[in-house]
Amino acid sequence: GILAQKDDLLKTAFKAMRRELFGDASYGLDSLGTEETLAKIQSTDVAAFHRKLATPANCVLAIYGDVNATDVKAAVEKAFASWQSAGALPVRSATFTPCISPKRITETRDKKQAVVVIGFPGTSLSASDRQAMELLQEACSDLGSRLFLRIREKLGLAYYVGAQNLLGLTPGYFAFYAGTEPEKAAQVETEMLKEAELLRTESLTEEELKRAKAKIIGQRKIARQELGSFATTTALDELYGLGFGYNDSEDARIEAVTLADVKAVAQKYLRPDAAVVAIINPGKP
Repeated sequence: GILAQKDDLLKTAFKAMRRELFGDASYGLDSLGTEETLAKIQSTDVAAFHRKLATPANCVLAIYGDVNATDVKAAVEKAFASWQSAGALPVRSATFTPCISPKRITETRDKKQAVVVIGFPGTSLSASDRQAMELLQEACSDLGSRLFLRIREKLGLAYYVGAQNLLGLTPGYFAFYAGTEPEKAAQVETEMLKEAELLRTESLTEEELKRAKAKIIGQRKIARQELGSFATTTALDELYGLGFGYNDSEDARIEAVTLADVKAVAQKYLRPDAAVVAIINPGKP
């Protein structure tokens, strides 16, 4: 998996951006680890990690369907009666602060194309500006987005282009990304930073915001039709402290976001003094 990731230019660029933005902690770490750390892991380490985290105090069980809730509750209590917590859970930090200063990283891979990623410190799952950031990401990602129409279609600078908004218990990141020809990488970077500036000064248009709301709410309605997806969402919302009913009210939160809200989050997060630019260029690594 690690070797395959090294061969993926976009994943490599995002990994480099995260490492510079967050340092050697939090989202700066790769969940796959490294070849060196994997070699040192023993089966006893895996078992100890499982015992520490997979405990009743750190678990939410969500069951949805055509069932009798009373019977299910009795069956669950019987099945899990002997499951005991192994000890105190590790403390979850909600105050991690990313490195905030403009940075640039350039790496090489034995490929023909270049990838540009520009990342900014972002927001968290429980923040009040979460929905505005999600709408901003959606408006910058589809085939009718300003990034796609200007950078790919009008200027012909990129093979693909979009945005990513990572949310977590601690603040994540917001990023623009594009795959391009090596000689066009600098211009792609310039154009993406211009788009960030326009979002800070002008926000989205009414039509862009309307389209982003319709797409996100439509996707959520489709997801709620599948019980497995709905159960997963509500269980995680409960586990993360949002409450299992959070999902029911999120459509209204999305609808309530205004153009002024989107402009405010763009001004707050898409700051040039906090940007990390990661570029992967062709060459021998």
